[in-house]
Parts: sequence; structure tokens; C-alpha cells
Amino acid sequence: MVKKKNLWITLFVMPCMVMFCIVYAVPIVTVLFTSFCDYTITTKPAFSGLKNFQLIFGDKDFLISIKNTLVWVALQSTFHVMLGLLMALVLRRKPKGWKFVRTAYMIPNIIPTAATGVMFTLLLNPSFGILKSMYGVFGLDMSKIPNLFGNSKFAFWTVTCTWIFYSAFNTIIFLAEMGAIDTSIYEAARVDGAKPWQLDRYITLPLMKNVVGTCVVLASVAMVSQFDIIYVTTKGGPGTATLNLPIYLYKTATLENNYGKANAVGVVQILVGLVLVVLIQGLFAMGKEKIKKEVK
Repeated sequence: MVKKKNLWITLFVMPCMVMFCIVYAVPIVTVLFTSFCDYTITTKPAFSGLKNFQLIFGDKDFLISIKNTLVWVALQSTFHVMLGLLMALVLRRKPKGWKFVRTAYMIPNIIPTAATGVMFTLLLNPSFGILKSMYGVFGLDMSKIPNLFGNSKFAFWTVTCTWIFYSAFNTIIFLAEMGAIDTSIYEAARVDGAKPWQLDRYITLPLMKNVVGTCVVLASVAMVSQFDIIYVTTKGGPGTATLNLPIYLYKTATLENNYGKANAVGVVQILVGLVLVVLIQGLFAMGKEKIKKEVK
């Protein structure tokens, strides 16, 4: 009976495993292998050792792309996630107009990021965007309207602002987790005289440690692979102001036609993502409580 059950489990899992191998495993192995090869659009892969990795780590632009990526990861995993958590704590109390706020806050997350990039490019265009209207209203010199996406002093933070405030996805996850907390815990705390902020500080937040860690992981991984909104707004420029790993990889593959070097960048990108996931899981001790319960 057990063998028959295991057979059915294997049959049901097999299609998923086959698809995983075709869509993920084989491409990842291919990327890993070709990252150690001389491989261009006109040549077949030829093993060259660590040459591609020496090239990218010797390139100043690549190091800048790593720095920009990690800064965005830090911003996304702190401010972005904490904003989503703050919104969830507020909406959970159902203040006046909370349904409208929840819906309005969700709308930007429904819009594709590429469309968001186009929208902000038009909105902040110095020739006809909102800045021109504001300068006109206040009677300021029109010739001094800054090109926020085209100026290296402002580009990084302007691109950051196109997504950093849109954390409704995290808010929904937090609200779902808060709804799963046993209400009797809050009732007992209220009987003991706990104030609303104390309920959040000593009950809600400690019980949400794992889901906060999950949101931090999702936010960090999203920033390691962020491409479309940066490409649409600045294409990694001006200069290297908004250059990150995916944009650097894209330019290497398309402009240089050097697939071996591009795949070396891809390997570094994968490793950065894995290291971040491991560090975040360790920081939040995700899964350890579950293991302790199972042992008991």
C-alpha cells in the first residue's frame, strides 16, 4: 500500500520536476558552464578558465553595478518593507476610509513596472512634465528645471522613488498574517491593561518575525533582478549612476556580444541572491521555531 502511494506521489511530482529541469536547471547549468568559456555570437563555447571573472572584476563599471544593486537591496529590504508593515498596522485598525486607502494603495502595484517607468519619464520630463507646471506656478526660472533622470546627481534617487513607496504587496502579506493571530491573545492583553501600541510592540510584531523575513527576502531578490523600470527610465545612466547587475549583464550580452562574460555576470548575480537569502534567513532565524516544535 505504501509503495503504491509513493508511486502515485512520484507520478504527480514528475511533470513538475521535468518542467523545472527544462526551464530552470538546464539553463542554470548552461550559464555556469559557459561562464568559464570564450563565447560570442560568432564562436562556439571554448573553455577559458577564470578569464571572464577576471574581466568583470577588473571592470570599474561592474563594481559600481554591484554597489548600486546592494544599495537598492538595502533600501528595499528596510524602508520599502517597513512602509508596508506600517500601512498594515494602520489598516488593521480599520480607521475611517480604510477601504478606499487600501484600494488606492494597491493600484500602483497592479501597473506593470515598465509602464510605471514610462509614466514617471513623462511626468518628470523637464519640457512638459509636472516640474514645468510647478516652476510656472511659483514664477521660477524655467531654464533651471532639472532633468531628474538625466542628471547623475539626481538619477539614482529619482529611479528609487519610482518604486520604493509602492509596498502594497507587502501590506497584503502582513494583513493576512495579522488576521491569523489568535484574537484571544489580544483580549487577554487588553484585560491586563495593554495599550494599542503595546499590543503591536509585544504581540503582533514578535509573532510576525517569519513573515517579515519572507518579505525582506522577496524584496531583496526583486532588487537583485530589477531590470525593466531602470532600463525604461535611464538605461543605467547617466554614466553609471543607475547601473545595476541586470543592466550590466544586458549591455555585455547585447553591445559586446560577449555571452561568456555576460554569463559570468549572471553567475555573480545568482550568488549574490543566494548569499542574501541565507543571510536574511539567519538574521530572522526563519524556520528554527518550527524545527524546535517538531523536535518537542
